[in-house]
Parts: sequence; structure tokens; C-alpha cells
Amino acid sequence: MNKFENPYAPPQSNVAAPAAAIDGDLIDATNGTRFANLIIDSICRLLFALAVGVACGLAGIDVRPMGVSFLFGLVTIFGYYVLLEGMFGFTVGKLITGTRVVALDGSKAKFGAVVGRTLSRFVPFEPFSFLGNTAGWHDRWSGTRVIRVRR
Repeated sequence: MNKFENPYAPPQSNVAAPAAAIDGDLIDATNGTRFANLIIDSICRLLFALAVGVACGLAGIDVRPMGVSFLFGLVTIFGYYVLLEGMFGFTVGKLITGTRVVALDGSKAKFGAVVGRTLSRFVPFEPFSFLGNTAGWHDRWSGTRVIRVRR
């Protein structure tokens, strides 16, 4: 102990663990699990859109015109993915399959990365980006990954 150190100071820890140590503990979700997430989340997204559509109908808002329906679709997709993944790190599908969205180093995904993930989902044929890969475009372009949280 240095003579200038406080003997009553709390112990110091290495808060910033190296990425290799973090990666060793994390297991990426399999493509089968990711496909299950896609199916479950597609159903839940439709149910969410239905609920929002009913609420709009009760409020007297007509979502059928071309521009309004497009905007409605954007709002419900962003509402589903950005709210759930941004706030909790998972969607209903990920909750059911025991997976979570994290940054590449295993920390909580930043809000901007979640928005980037959601924007990437609008690229045509994006679900096919998993063929031959363990990460889709929405993972690679946003710097995120989906890991298993249940073993």
C-alpha cells in the first residue's frame, strides 16, 4: 500500500472488462431461434397494428388512405421494435425464445443502434441475409447481436 492511499477507501475493481472476456461468456442465438423470433414477432407486430388500428378507428382516424396507411405501417413497426428493443433489449419473440439484443461487446444496445436495426428491416429481402451467416444485415449494419440468455 502506498503511504498516500486511504486505508479505508473502498476496493477498486476493473469495471471495463476486455471484450474477449465478455465474448467468451456470450452465446449467439442460432438461426433456428432467430427464425422463430421472426415468426413470433411478425404475429405480434400484426396484433399490435390491429390494436393501434382499432384505437385509431375508435378515435375517428381513418388509416385506409394510401399515405396514411403507409405512415401507419411505419409507426407500428417502429413502435414495436424500437420501443421493445430500445427499452428492454428484447421483443415478445426474443422473450419467448430466451434471447436478447446487445451491442457487439455484450453491453446494452444503444438507442441509435436499435433504430438502425429497425431501419435495416425495411431493406427488401433482408430476412434472407441470414443465409450462410449467423447475423443478418440488421445485426451487422447496426453493430448489434442477438444472444441466448437462457442456457
